[in-house]
Amino acid sequence: MASVARVHEFDPQALANMAWAYATAGHAATSLFDALAKTSAARVHEFDPQALANTAWAYATAGHAAPSLFNALATASAARVHEFNCQGLASTAWAYATAGHVDPSLFKALAMAAMARVDDFYPQGLANTAWAFATVCLVDPSLFDVLATASAKRVDEFDSQALANTAWAYATVNHAAPLLFDALAKASTARVNAFSPQELANTTWAFAVANVDAGLTVDIVEACKKHEQAILRDGDTAAG
Repeated sequence: MASVARVHEFDPQALANMAWAYATAGHAATSLFDALAKTSAARVHEFDPQALANTAWAYATAGHAAPSLFNALATASAARVHEFNCQGLASTAWAYATAGHVDPSLFKALAMAAMARVDDFYPQGLANTAWAFATVCLVDPSLFDVLATASAKRVDEFDSQALANTAWAYATVNHAAPLLFDALAKASTARVNAFSPQELANTTWAFAVANVDAGLTVDIVEACKKHEQAILRDGDTAAG
């Protein structure tokens, strides 16, 4: 691949764009990702915030191990986190959690920045941030309080994945958020037909663990049962 031999000629934006493009396309390019990682790690100080976030996202999405690159990106991102937009904050948290690369200093910086700007987050960003911190088991009570308040107000904008991931995150870290869970329960019950089987399982588990109000728990469980039965019927019909 010609681009592998010329990676050292790329400017920082081109390095990030190339990784992002191949990850987005789902194109396996091990040699290219290795070359991009080596060059990018040495030049992260030249990356702007979007390039830092997009590069982390790309390697996490591609499932390509690059610990040295993630270390370099973490150091650069933590130092410049105040320059990130909200999407970049959420995307970076998601990327490190997905890659299983835990960097406490980075997550601390991300938490501080997210709390200061939580009202500007998109619904998916709120859910992804909660999911990321729960996944890496770095619990910041203040962050989870702030995310809970913001999410409860906007839960009607959440899709099924965001509802399920948020419930799972709060149950996983055992963070009390009764108002959030009440809002999640009502929204999930109303839109349960949009849930995948995995989302149903995660949501039902989360409500049980969180000891949500019995009435709401019954509603969501019953809704899940009906949806699961419909899925099974549809599967039988398709098989026939």
